[in-house]
Amino acid sequence: MDRHLISGAASMGDPMKVYLVRHAHAGQRTHDGRDIYRPLSPEGRERAVDLVQIFADLSVDLIMSSPASRCVQTLEPLAEQREMAMTESQELWEGSSIHEAITALENAGTETVVACSHGDIIPGLIDTLAGSGATISGRGCELGSIWILNYADGKWTDARYVSSRDQALA
Repeated sequence: MDRHLISGAASMGDPMKVYLVRHAHAGQRTHDGRDIYRPLSPEGRERAVDLVQIFADLSVDLIMSSPASRCVQTLEPLAEQREMAMTESQELWEGSSIHEAITALENAGTETVVACSHGDIIPGLIDTLAGSGATISGRGCELGSIWILNYADGKWTDARYVSSRDQALA
């Protein structure tokens, strides 16, 4: 699968919807500094396949992911099913700056993005959006969950949480 770095910039007035996915269940965290390569567990692979169905009725313009194997593997079935390249973004990697993660999403330059990140980035990002005036519905960041974020007129307007137990985005 072709992977490339982010390019492009969103137009200030163009609306954008981001489906921000927390990576699915992965194996045990390693302590040798190579956690980037930790793969999905069998349970996580099942959730990755479920995401294909969950996004089946949606138009998707861009699929982007943290470079961590578990994030890439979470969105890989969706990218393969749609025959789309996946863009890897260092800004979505665990431990990255929340501001840089938000900027990477804003600069996606497209209408609908499915992105995958981590359990430290997503709650920080949601808290930052809430602090800037976005309306937040729901709370959580469980493995395989989805936040639906809306961006219009140069600002994040709202975000809604969808649990991994939900099998639909409506």
